[in-house]
Amino acid sequence: MLNKLQEIPYLGRKARWIGWFIIVHLSLSFLTLLLLLSFGINPTLLVSVLAAPLWIGVAFSSKYLTDKIMED
Repeated sequence: MLNKLQEIPYLGRKARWIGWFIIVHLSLSFLTLLLLLSFGINPTLLVSVLAAPLWIGVAFSSKYLTDKIMED
């Protein structure tokens, strides 16, 4: 059954896009946290106050980078 699903071009393309998005999003999130922690920003402040706009920016950046990666 999985082989039949892989033959459908739309599902294969969407699955690759989702996979790349997850990889890019996790990488950007980790690098952002590491960068901010290296500047000495308190992790509690980072999670509670700065989190919403920061992660929205990370999500949009991840989508943009994923679209650029998936261009043929």
